[in-house]
Amino acid sequence: MLNSAQARHAVLIVAALVPFCMGFLAPMASMAAPPDGVLPITAEPDHKIRLDNGKVRVIEVVLPKGKATLFHEHLYDAFFVFFRNSEITSEPFRGKPVATKTPVGSVSFTSTATGPYAHRVIASGDETVHVIATELLTPPTAAGATSASESRFPPFEVALENSRGRLYRLKLNPGDSAEGFTRPAGTAVFAVSSGRISEKPEGKPARLWDFEPGHFRWVEASEELSLKNESAAPIELVEIEVY
Repeated sequence: MLNSAQARHAVLIVAALVPFCMGFLAPMASMAAPPDGVLPITAEPDHKIRLDNGKVRVIEVVLPKGKATLFHEHLYDAFFVFFRNSEITSEPFRGKPVATKTPVGSVSFTSTATGPYAHRVIASGDETVHVIATELLTPPTAAGATSASESRFPPFEVALENSRGRLYRLKLNPGDSAEGFTRPAGTAVFAVSSGRISEKPEGKPARLWDFEPGHFRWVEASEELSLKNESAAPIELVEIEVY
């Protein structure tokens, strides 16, 4: 049997362990199995994983007219980029479907701050749905947007910004350039159109990128650069700076 001093010591140990245990169990709770009839997003056959580097997971979905995914669960915050003029219907698990027009180049964000969500997606319009999700696999930092780089100047336009990242849209006519900007580490670059650009990092040779809608690159190291549209037609890019 514990004496009074030993009992007080035991209480202090328990009190110290509670925060640790709660911090350990919270991630486990978020990774709980989805409800019956709902798949993990990584097991849904129309969701194709294009990149998973531990920080982000890039998932591409291409749905022909009238096709629906299976019900699946989203565990992480995510940014979305759409590459076709289409209509997409999101049907929450045991919920009411909602249809949304998704113009080419449109972007959106979904939060899981209040918990995971499950749904299925239907290509409910007359065109194929082509969308890429960038899931943010690491939790938000306390600093949030304060850790972001300085905003870029035109021709870049801010398409969306929140505590998880900043999305830029860049449109360039043939021969036009975006001069002298910083592309920070942890940036995903998506091609909305087809085309070719040349990129000239500071102090390095120029490089060419030929792309089609849905092509993307992940940037690991920050760089100062300029870029130019080398195509015979206008080009459009979306760049996601992940905080």
